[in-house]
Amino acid sequence: MRFFILSDIHSNIEALEASIQRAQLAGYDAVFCCGDIVGYGPNPVEAIDAVRRLNAVTIRGNHDRVAAGEDDASEFNPHARRAVFWTRSVLPDSYRNYLSGLPVGPLSIHDDAQLVHGAITHEDDYIFTSSDATTNLRMASKRLTFFGHSHFPAVFANDTEGNPVIPPTYEFDEFTAVRCDGGQSFLVNPGSIGQPRDGDTRASFLIWDQERGRLEFYRVEYPFERTQAKMRNVHLPPYLIDRLAHGR
Repeated sequence: MRFFILSDIHSNIEALEASIQRAQLAGYDAVFCCGDIVGYGPNPVEAIDAVRRLNAVTIRGNHDRVAAGEDDASEFNPHARRAVFWTRSVLPDSYRNYLSGLPVGPLSIHDDAQLVHGAITHEDDYIFTSSDATTNLRMASKRLTFFGHSHFPAVFANDTEGNPVIPPTYEFDEFTAVRCDGGQSFLVNPGSIGQPRDGDTRASFLIWDQERGRLEFYRVEYPFERTQAKMRNVHLPPYLIDRLAHGR
């Protein structure tokens, strides 16, 4: 089985459509989403529609929760707050209800794997460092935990003794592969579809090839200028518009 895993779409339909097209070429059997379908970008309705057409097993992210009206935006910075209030204002009730009904991670998706948004510790926590990873890996009930929220593609791994290890990585023409077989435990971030922050403007996702025991990380170009133009038309914050051109 091959699983298409994505996260942090953030209402960027151009990036999502380009990623879906590339994933279809690579081939997959099922889709999992680590949350934040909406927020920041200009097409929340279209992004939700696309995720639903994929029949993706999806958990909620913090932007999904706030856009649905399940929480206030007190923890958001001013740019994110302005964008999520705009998102809430343009979502029909049925779409807000969909976001409200998304399950909260950790969510089991396989005998070997689960989804969280930010971390196992809490859906709003970030995993950036090996220390963050070690704390979460100790709590993991599955061998693989897929997470988002940070917008950085990443793999953290522990051996059977709980010690951090660096799994083998291989460069292919179309993707970067990380070995995930054996008895190690993994925390895996596919990166962000709609707002990458690792200095690369391209959308990021991964395919977990269960049979080969590997994680395939893909980067896909998309017309971010088109997304930026839409954001300007609805007066979303310039900071959020500009960052798409820098992958930050």
